[in-house]
Order: sequence, then structure tokens, then C-alpha cells
Amino acid sequence: MESVKVARVLYLYVFFFVSAIAYEIPNVTIEVFSPKGFKASIPDDPAITLFAFQGRVNKQIATNDVGSLTGEITIPTNGQWLYEDPNVKLKIGDIIYYYVVVVTKSEGGKVKDPLRFTVTKFNIPGESGTSDSCNPTLTKIRGGVACAGKVIFEDDFNSLREDVWQIQQFIPINHPEYPFVSYQRLFSDPTVSVVSGSLRIAPKLQQELPGFNSESIVSGSLNLLSGCTGTAEECSMRASGASILPPVVSGRVVNKGFAFTYGIVNIRAKLPQGDWIYPEILLEPFLKKYGMTFASGVVKIASARGNRDLSFGFGDLQNNAVLYGGPIMDVNCRGHFLSEKVLNNSKMWGDDFHVYSVKWTPDMIALLVDNQEWVRIEPKTGDLHELLPSTNCTDVLHDLLKATGSKMAPFNDHVSSLTSTK
Repeated sequence: MESVKVARVLYLYVFFFVSAIAYEIPNVTIEVFSPKGFKASIPDDPAITLFAFQGRVNKQIATNDVGSLTGEITIPTNGQWLYEDPNVKLKIGDIIYYYVVVVTKSEGGKVKDPLRFTVTKFNIPGESGTSDSCNPTLTKIRGGVACAGKVIFEDDFNSLREDVWQIQQFIPINHPEYPFVSYQRLFSDPTVSVVSGSLRIAPKLQQELPGFNSESIVSGSLNLLSGCTGTAEECSMRASGASILPPVVSGRVVNKGFAFTYGIVNIRAKLPQGDWIYPEILLEPFLKKYGMTFASGVVKIASARGNRDLSFGFGDLQNNAVLYGGPIMDVNCRGHFLSEKVLNNSKMWGDDFHVYSVKWTPDMIALLVDNQEWVRIEPKTGDLHELLPSTNCTDVLHDLLKATGSKMAPFNDHVSSLTSTK
């Protein structure tokens, strides 16, 4: 309660004190560390007698409110008025909403607000006067610095953070794998939600949504223009002849701004089950440096058909017991590096949660499930293209890839994460 009272009094002081030489609060320096730690500071000034910080993570704060990040500093340290919390754990994409109060000898309290800071990178601990070191690593972060052994991104899905994730809405009519769905952001009975600490994607039937029925699929239209995240032609369609509307509505979630090159990715997931659905967890190229999606390299971390009972012949299982994964780098030969892993003991991948992982270096890509490696793509002498067949893949080794001189091109540029059910 004392903190609340002090904050209110200090704010009111702004209106009652006048000085011949007015003190202006300088810009606040924010530092965020991995795996935890936070600092906020302003330069020292002989006139300052108190520095107060009030902030909240991913939630607006009004002046005079007390935040979850809160502190009052009465003595400067090494030329700074410094507030720090060594235990707070922040993630890339978090937004700190805050205000500061500075009390001076002659003017009383001054407030600087409203302020916000978005975490786009982690500061190197050694640069902030701590004994921690930032060891070099091959991992690169878009707009930031990575340190060996440090987590660069994490989400436990206690909530759906829309500053980090985007729920997509479009009809994938030009996708080379021809998914027969539309991705929609539904506000009533949504396809994408967070339930008990898990991201949940739940497909629906288009004909069961308001305004649709079985006839709509063969003779109606679908308009997703409001909130569409695709190209103009992917935002609406009309059924005509054999071109019916996609019968399934599903969800697709992509990371908004975080991107990286090289590292280890761990995802704990239960692959959804249901006839004719196809869940996927992917790493997609962030900038599409070498061309559209597949040409710039996609890593299929995990996918499995939702059907519990499905086969295309004697012993040719295609059901939820078969896991698919691997790198994709071309439309015509996109299946060349894909591998399969069959779960034994009559179990399905959708029966339980598993940890799906990627290890990615300049020399190889490996997939693991529950810490067991099951895919490794690693050229021994030349580059990635030496592993491709000469038929159907002749267009893959184009000049842009040759010019990079990279062993694993196109898998040598920033990627971001994506999960969907189609």
C-alpha cells in the first residue's frame, strides 16, 4: 500500500512545483537478459533524489498504478539511477508498458509516460557490468544477439500472445501440396485457441458454420476479405462445377516477427486425430530469399495424417501411426528428403504428447522425436544438391543458390515457426 500512496503523491507534485531551470527526464534505457533479468535506468543528475519505475508485461498500465515490475531507487549506482529485477523472465515479443517518476530537489516529482518497450533481442550480460559471459554461437537472431546455451525464444501458451503469433485467414489455392481447406479465424467456436496451457487447433466443417449448408459447398461462395492474410485471389472464391468450396475450415498460426538461423528447436505437441486432416509443424523461410516458400527451403518438423485406420495396399500404412518429416526445397521433388517413422505397439502419434526437435547447423539438418534422431540430411563432400536425383530436380540448383557458396543452401537463412492442420 505504501508504494501506491507514494506513486500518487509523486505524480501530483508535477503540478505544483516550478523551477527556473526545469529538469527534463531523459530517455529510459531498458535491458533484457536471457534466460531472465531486467534493468531500467537513467543517467545520474545531482538534482535527483528518487527514481521510481512502474511497469507491466503485455498489459497496459495507467499512471499512478503499481505494476508487476516496481521499484523506488534512492541512491544512484555507478552514475545511473538503476532499477533491476534479476528474476523476471521475458521473451522475444513481450511488451513492457511502463512509466517513471523522478523527484528532484527543487521541482519535486515529474512523470514520464506513457512508455512502452518491445523485447526484440537480449542484451549481452557482459556488457552490463555482470560477470556472466556471452559465448559465441552459430545461431543468428533477426535484430538480436544469441549466446551459446541460452534460450532465444520460448512460449508456454498460458495465453495466445497476438503480439507474437498471427492466426491466418485465407484459402490456399496456390499451395503446391493442394490442401483442400480454408484457414479461418473464427470468433465463435474458434479453430485456434489456447486451452490449459496448450495451443489447440480444431478443424470444422464449412457446411456447419452459420450461413452455410451442404448446398453452399457446391454452389455458394466464401468471402474471407475481412481479416484476410493471403493474396487477393486467396481471400474469396465461388463454387463452380467441379471447383467446390473447401469443405474443411482449419487453423494456421505463424510467428509474427521472430526469426533465426541455425540452432535447436524443441516443440512438445500432440498431433490431432480425425479422418482426412493433416497436422503440420513447419519452419518456413522468413524472407523467401531464394524464391517462393519451397524454393527457399521448408523444414517439415512433424506431420501425420489424422486417420487412425488408413492404408493404400498390403502393409502400406498411411494412418496416424506414420510420422513424416524432413527438409523440402523444391516443388517437383519436394518429397525426396522426407522420411517416415512408424510408431509401434499399436500407438498413434496423436495418442500422447511427444517432443519434436530440429538440430540445424551450416552442415546438416537432423530431426528428433523424444530425443531419438530419425532423420539426418548431411552432405559428405559437396553441397546439399549432391543428394538430389538427376531426374525431376534439375531446376533446383539455380544460379542464386550456387552464388551463396553455402553447403546447405537454401537452408542458410532466417526461418520462423508455423503450425497448421489441413
